[in-house]
Amino acid sequence: MQQLQVVAEVMDENGPQPQQQNGRNPERTGFRGSSVWKALAIGALAGFGGILFGYDTGYINGVMAMGYFENMYFAKPPPWLNLDREQRPFWMDDKLAPAWFHLPGRDKSLIVGLLSAGTCVGSLLGSDAADYLGRRVALLLGCLVFIWGIVDQTTSVHMDLLGRGRFETGLGMGTISTVIILYLAEISPASIRGFMVAFYQFCITMGLLIASCVNMGTHGMWNMGSYRIPVSLQLVWALALIFWLLFLPESPRWHVKMGNLSKAKVALAQLRCLHENDESVRMELNDMVLTCQHELTVTQPGRYWQSWLSCFRGPWRESGSNVRRTMLGIAMQMFQQITGVNFIFYFGTAFFQQQGFDNVFVILVAMSAVNVASTIASFYVVNKLRRRSLLMAGAAVMALCQFTVATVGLIWRGQGSPPSRGGFHVGHAPTRNLAPIPAWHFWTTMAGVGIYLFCYATTWGPGAWILTGEIFPLKIRARGVGLSTATNWLSNSVVSFVTPVLIDANQWNLGPAVFLIWGSACLLASLFTYIFVPETKGLTLEQVDLMFELSARGSSRWVPPEDVARLFSSYSRRHSRTK
Repeated sequence: MQQLQVVAEVMDENGPQPQQQNGRNPERTGFRGSSVWKALAIGALAGFGGILFGYDTGYINGVMAMGYFENMYFAKPPPWLNLDREQRPFWMDDKLAPAWFHLPGRDKSLIVGLLSAGTCVGSLLGSDAADYLGRRVALLLGCLVFIWGIVDQTTSVHMDLLGRGRFETGLGMGTISTVIILYLAEISPASIRGFMVAFYQFCITMGLLIASCVNMGTHGMWNMGSYRIPVSLQLVWALALIFWLLFLPESPRWHVKMGNLSKAKVALAQLRCLHENDESVRMELNDMVLTCQHELTVTQPGRYWQSWLSCFRGPWRESGSNVRRTMLGIAMQMFQQITGVNFIFYFGTAFFQQQGFDNVFVILVAMSAVNVASTIASFYVVNKLRRRSLLMAGAAVMALCQFTVATVGLIWRGQGSPPSRGGFHVGHAPTRNLAPIPAWHFWTTMAGVGIYLFCYATTWGPGAWILTGEIFPLKIRARGVGLSTATNWLSNSVVSFVTPVLIDANQWNLGPAVFLIWGSACLLASLFTYIFVPETKGLTLEQVDLMFELSARGSSRWVPPEDVARLFSSYSRRHSRTK
């Protein structure tokens, strides 16, 4: 702390700071000339970790519908399997998938939920690793644990090892998902921070699309390659991320927090593609140092558990309090997961199949392609439109699409008596409708799901991650992002466990009515955004700290002061004199 104070005072006495232009895009936090492409490349390489998350979500959806996988792990081996190859019936050579067997809903929940449970734990551990070891080292450790889990999954031939591998993969993925958002938020200039974090969401959607294509190519194989090929391909993404991380700089804000100001200056210059003595580098580092000094002045460091408890300190009525920011991050990540997207990508294959649609693997590839194309559009949207308006409008349109799909599905379901029409039987063979599927039912459902995915991919998909990386002060940023990301995975896990119960014809039997639940969650998300979510577009992370003193509804009109660093410095000195 002493080192920070001394350097901050020296930097603050270097003369008057150039004033920023009006609005929310200060010149000193950006970069100049052709260096923009190098800076974007650095962020793109870091955001590549999102492909691990997306690919796992996509591949397990298809693998659980593969006959060989189902029988390999859960079906009782047929009697002929114990015979020598010459004695087996010729039509049963190596085909271990009798048509009557389908994976029970409880086992689907277990397979999907084990990874989500692991990611929830990994998110919390990842925040610790990011604080004590650094952002890059934490990412490397997460990749190694992830690889460990993939190896166990690939070599497994029984449920015990598969479940352990899923949990280990979740530990690594949770660490990666937490630290990447933290890292991208801290290294990105304010002018393109939305784009950089949106690229992480784009990588998630690309992973979903690649997984859907791989599943479509291997689901007809009647050997271990049908599921081992999709599983083992994840090693490629993890090894590529490890290779790229070796060339990326550490977060300068982490160096500032640890008191390594010379390293922070070098890292910041490398990220901004400028010389270490450039005025822009000096001024941005000045903001970081004095902000960190301010936080150390008003909040005394404590023990390990106190660092976690500090996330929940402060009066709830105060918009800038730690507890208010923590609950905001938790709620944003929860709403991102309970608005229906996981239902489509985890259980979409089975749902479309039970609705009587043909070529369900092709449908899932098409939905994944829509998701990818929409996320590309989000690169422009999140940098041009205000965060609050985007999230409110996106949630409202998503709710309309969900209600439309539910209404159409219930109308078609009502034309026959379940389960002969519209019955969703998790754990039983698919039941086809007695009558051909009408065109209006198919195309309305596809349009509703497609428009929903477009709105999600351009609003809440990247928006929740962007806000999570922006709203926390430096002292609790790793802890706050960890808690928020853990909530993301916890909500993911709850959806994975609860959904089969909601849609199983032998239990709640909601069928298409489950979309009414997701649509209602979207409406709540829109209302929550209006009341609690501030406008952070175009602000540096240090300016966001100041803006939080206002209410969320008044934040859109807030203009940052001319000199954030000097304001923090004077505040800290006044506070220290009154202690």
